[in-house]
Amino acid sequence: MIDDIKKPSVFRVIQSDYLALILVGFPAVAWGMYIVIAFFGFFPGMRGHDPIRGTEGAPFFLGMAIVATVVLIPLLLWRLRSFQATFARSDEVVGHITSISFFRDRGRIEYTYDMGGQTYNGWNAVMKNKRTTSLSQGDEVVLLVDRSAPKRALIRDLYTG
Repeated sequence: MIDDIKKPSVFRVIQSDYLALILVGFPAVAWGMYIVIAFFGFFPGMRGHDPIRGTEGAPFFLGMAIVATVVLIPLLLWRLRSFQATFARSDEVVGHITSISFFRDRGRIEYTYDMGGQTYNGWNAVMKNKRTTSLSQGDEVVLLVDRSAPKRALIRDLYTG
C-alpha cells in the first residue's frame, strides 16, 4: 500500500491527465460562455436582458452549461477516484520511457516495464506541462502498476503533489 505522501493530488491529476482536464474544462467554458452572453450580450452595450429567456443564444448556453455540469462533473469524480484506487492497490515498478510525443497541448508517453517476470507496454495520455515535458525517451520512471491488472500503470510523479 502506498503511504500518505504518495497519494494523487487532485490538482496534479487535472493538470497532467488529458481526460480529467477536458472533464473540468468543458463545463467551465460552457458556464463562462453563458455568463458572457447572458449578462453582456454578444455585442458591447447589449445589457439588461433576461439571462434565462434572453436573446442571442443565452438559453442555449445555459442548457449546455447545465448538461455539461450534470454529465461531466460526475465523470470527473469517477476519474479522480480511479486514480485514487490505482494508487491504493498498486506496486511501484521501475519502467523506461520508450516514446514521448506532443501535439499542441496534449501528448502521449509510452513506457515499458517488467512485473511478475513478464514485460508490459503502457502509455498515458497527458497534457503538455512542466512535468511532462521534462521527461525524455529512455528516462527511468517510477510506475504504479495495478496488482490486479498489471497492464494498467501510471507514471507516479506526474500525479503526486
